[in-house]
Amino acid sequence: MVYKGKDKPSLEITLTDGQQNAFVPQYTTLDEIKGFVTITPHVETKIDQILVTFEGFVRTYVEKVGTASATSGRTEGFREIFRLTQPISEGTTSASGKMEAGKPLTVPFEFAVPIEALPKYCEHPVENEAVHRAHLQLPPTLGDPLTAVWGKSMKDDMAPDMTIVSYSVRARLASGYDDKNKRWMWIADLSRKVRVVPAVPEHPPLAVLDGKQDDYRLRKEKSIKKGTFQKKFGTLVMESAQPPSLHLPPLRTENPGPVTTMAKIKLRFEPASPEDQPPKLSSLVIKLKVATFFATKPMGDIPKRSSDFHYSSDRGLYVESLPLSSRCVEAVAWAKHTPPRTPPYQELAEHSIIESSIPAPSEFYKEGQDYYTARILAPITLPVTVEGNTNHKVFLPTFHTCLLARVYALDLHLTCRTPSASITMPEMHLKLPIQVSAAPSPDARPNISEGEAQAIARREAAESHPGNVAPPSPAYTEHDQSPGAIPSSPSHVNTPPMSRSPGPSTVYPGPVEFRRSAEYFETPRGLPPPDYNIQTSGRPNARTP
Repeated sequence: MVYKGKDKPSLEITLTDGQQNAFVPQYTTLDEIKGFVTITPHVETKIDQILVTFEGFVRTYVEKVGTASATSGRTEGFREIFRLTQPISEGTTSASGKMEAGKPLTVPFEFAVPIEALPKYCEHPVENEAVHRAHLQLPPTLGDPLTAVWGKSMKDDMAPDMTIVSYSVRARLASGYDDKNKRWMWIADLSRKVRVVPAVPEHPPLAVLDGKQDDYRLRKEKSIKKGTFQKKFGTLVMESAQPPSLHLPPLRTENPGPVTTMAKIKLRFEPASPEDQPPKLSSLVIKLKVATFFATKPMGDIPKRSSDFHYSSDRGLYVESLPLSSRCVEAVAWAKHTPPRTPPYQELAEHSIIESSIPAPSEFYKEGQDYYTARILAPITLPVTVEGNTNHKVFLPTFHTCLLARVYALDLHLTCRTPSASITMPEMHLKLPIQVSAAPSPDARPNISEGEAQAIARREAAESHPGNVAPPSPAYTEHDQSPGAIPSSPSHVNTPPMSRSPGPSTVYPGPVEFRRSAEYFETPRGLPPPDYNIQTSGRPNARTP
């Protein structure tokens, strides 16, 4: 039977996990999504299949730009991240599968946001295993204006229209099966979108090739002149490294604090002559570059160069630049260094430690020449996203998937003043990679079986109580009494730590002190070395092996 219009049963998805009244429900890794689906038939309806799923997908497209119509058009990419299906218990519907008109049916569901996708999600060729593991991590909800929210305010997640990552709880009803096309005949379909921002830990710093094969620059050297047509009076070196990540607070955090980190900038000035002094620093401007890489074909490596995504028929790039701060750095002082001609051996270690915190010399540096150093600590703070403020940006953690990636970078612009008046001031520019990580939910717990829970409880109970030990083996208590051997004495135990016995447990009488030093015992030949991994205590204990 074909159900049309008002004859189709109605569906309603209700959440019971505390977010039923939320503008957009928000979840992170291992959060539970609980609720029920209410099915209300308006006429007598035969139900052959009830399917309740929690699913996510990535969709991208790239517009082809060409002078000929044959080269114009659009290429699209789609990948399903996962699909979790709620088991439906037998007896939910009648044996005949028919539902009476006006008599609702409730189907409960319970899902948990997975830690990562299944390996089949990323089966295309990749450069290495690290890329494969990165592609299996869940991407956050992106590109959907209805889910880019903070509280009850709509926000901009800085994603282009060509990309979307969506998660939803979906309910479907089927009445009949099409044997010819091998598919169910769905008569009702309803989805409720949810916002997912997975927990992302801080990863090790990127291996930056300093602009040769990527977009980053961690070091810059520049010759400084006194004026436009005057001679060079020194070389300025600016150097930095990837700062710690910007760590987002857990979702649904009330009144979150600022998200901050610190960038350390090291400067080195090498004067052309002993009379030349370092330039006066002027200002430091910091901007955050938000780059979204997307493709319609799976990417085999982590995006490194933006030029690889320009003028491509199956790749694209969207970048936004956000000003973070502009501060005066005129108060930063220079420190003069005079390298020792031949440092004594006892000063070599101290000298190497000091040099490790100073930028390496430039290509124009002459050995033994005096130089100056300075250091700038630049705080990095994301624009605060709270209710009622003027900031409309919402930040997502750094991620890489097969079709989509979000990457952040810091642009540092340093200007300084030369001794002579000049229309233009020397400027130094660095571009540092920076990661945005996300904290997990404090209430998130892994969904484990009863047997796993019991095993964890036994392990925690064993770790919370000091262990029992069995009597020592005679091989360890019979010591060599030859001249020079240490005799037994009540003042100390002349045995090594005891190994666990496979026999019944024994309560050792009285406090025991274990000495680990080799001078207190000797291991007889032919026996394995003693096991030091043993818990000790100053009171009697018992443990069942």
